Amino acid sequence: MKNLYVVMGGLGKNLLWTSLIPGLCNKDKVDKISVMTPWPFIFNNNKQIENIEPLADWTYHQTLTKYDNIIYHEPYFSNYIKSEKMHILDDWAMGYNIEPVIPKPYINIKQPYKYELSEPLTKSYCVVQVNGGALQTGENKINPRDYRLDLVQTLIHRIRHQMDLDVVCFRYDKEPRPSDTITFISNTEHTLDIVPVIDKAEFVICIDSSLMHFAATTNKGKKTIVLWNKNQTSPERIGYNFQTNLICDTEICVDIDPQIILDQIRVNVDSNWVT
Repeated sequence: MKNLYVVMGGLGKNLLWTSLIPGLCNKDKVDKISVMTPWPFIFNNNKQIENIEPLADWTYHQTLTKYDNIIYHEPYFSNYIKSEKMHILDDWAMGYNIEPVIPKPYINIKQPYKYELSEPLTKSYCVVQVNGGALQTGENKINPRDYRLDLVQTLIHRIRHQMDLDVVCFRYDKEPRPSDTITFISNTEHTLDIVPVIDKAEFVICIDSSLMHFAATTNKGKKTIVLWNKNQTSPERIGYNFQTNLICDTEICVDIDPQIILDQIRVNVDSNWVT
């Protein structure tokens, strides 16, 4: 059976979807499947992917007749939106009629890495993403999944001065740039190269957005601290139980006390840090 699977949504959602690929190959009894996606670079070099079809400005074209079926299941238009506990991967698995899968995304990055930073690193560092909960929303805009900006600055200041670390910020150009941070220059071609930056970081702090999913492809585990707003979503629905999940419930934006985050770093990363 030669099926084409259509995957919509943001970068992080597509990353998480890669957890399903082995199960879909088993269901179709093939070594490789094909995907249509707005983020083709995520699936490059994956040995279980045969073809990657473009989605931008998509209209049906004759070459798609080579597929027996074009399959699209969207959790955000299903019973998933009614459940507070169902993980998005479980909804996908039911929609595709495969066994449930473990949330563990996979990407295969070819060396050499070609990422760019706004300024050179001078010491050990951590990586943060504090905005991005609604993709590119414009200059200095935040939404309920983002971390409150005054708390961001407090957290960054304490990391730099109490832990003596540089702070690399993963962000879009139009999003707020926290003071005293080094920006990862995120262009489409080299976005995946955030992964080797994560690999060498002391820890990761992020909201529910793409950095969380990138970190899940590494061995950072509990050294990835994810800040959640239960008013929007939760780790049970789209996160990872092998990461450290801190949860608040507010209508404005994430307002977790920076000291709580620093205490978790001390527990999960290095107890010798003064926080």
